[in-house]
Amino acid sequence: MKGLGPYLATTIIHPQTREWIPKSFESFLQELHHLVKSSHEAKALALFRGHSKRQWSLDSTFARSFKSTLFGVRADEKLSRRIVESAECHLALLNLYLLKFGVLTHPSGELEAAAREHGLDPWFEWMKRLQQYPAEDGFFLKGTNLLDWTQSADVALYFANENRAGEGAIYFCDAAATGKTLQVIPVAQILNKMRDIGNAGIPLGAPLLFCPPRQIFNPRPKNQQAVYFAQMDLRYDLETIWKLRETELEDETIVLKLILPAGSEATTREYLIKKGMSRAFIFPDEQIAE
Repeated sequence: MKGLGPYLATTIIHPQTREWIPKSFESFLQELHHLVKSSHEAKALALFRGHSKRQWSLDSTFARSFKSTLFGVRADEKLSRRIVESAECHLALLNLYLLKFGVLTHPSGELEAAAREHGLDPWFEWMKRLQQYPAEDGFFLKGTNLLDWTQSADVALYFANENRAGEGAIYFCDAAATGKTLQVIPVAQILNKMRDIGNAGIPLGAPLLFCPPRQIFNPRPKNQQAVYFAQMDLRYDLETIWKLRETELEDETIVLKLILPAGSEATTREYLIKKGMSRAFIFPDEQIAE
C-alpha cells in the first residue's frame, strides 16, 4: 500500500525495526482500525497475523523447529549470517523439508481419493491439517512451511493476546503488493520445483500465497478466516524477504508490525469478548469434540 503511515502523531516508528509503537491500548486500536480502513479505501488485500510475543519473527513452524532442534536456539533468535548464507544450511533445510513431505509423510489414501472426487489439492489439505492440529505431527521437525494469516483484524488480535504476558504484535501485510504470488499450481508440483531449484543452489524466492477456492470444510479455518503464506526460502523469515522487496518499490508498504502494549492483556480480553472473539468461536471444533 502506498503512502501508509500512522494515524496518530503519538505513535512512534522504531528507527531500526520500523515497528509502529502506540502509547496505549486505545491508540493501538485506533491504529489497527486505521490499517483496516486504509486497506479498504486502497482496495488492498489486507491480511493480519497475531503474535503473543513482540520478538517473534515471521518464521514458519518448520523453520522454528529446525533452529531449536538442530541449534538449540529460541524461536525468536536468528542464526548467524555465516550459517544462514552457507550452501550447506540452504540444502540442509530444503532436504529435511523434502524428507518430511514426500518421503516420510504424505496425504492418506482416503484424502487422495477425496481430492480426486472434489477437485482438491491433497498436499495442501495435508499441510493445512498439520497447521491446524499440530498434535498429529509425528516428525521430529514439527510443522510445515505454511504461516497462518487471517483476513480479520479481530482474529489476529485474539492470537496476539492469547496467553500474552508483555508486549504482543500484529503483523499487517498487503498481499496485493507482494506481486503475483497467489498460487494455482498444486503443492506436489511446487515440491518438485523446490527440489530441482534448491538442489541447483538457487534461492527459492518470495513467499507464495495459498487460498484454493475448493477446500475441505473445517469450522476452525472458516471462523479464523485463514489464508496461508508458504515460506519458500526457509533461511529467511517473511518480513526479511518482503522488506527487501519494498526497497525495489516506490513508497510501498508490504508488511508492518503494530505493537500491542504490555499491561493491556485484561483490557484486550474484554474488547475481544465484546467482539465475540472467544475461544469457542476461534476453535469451534473443540466444542464439537466434547
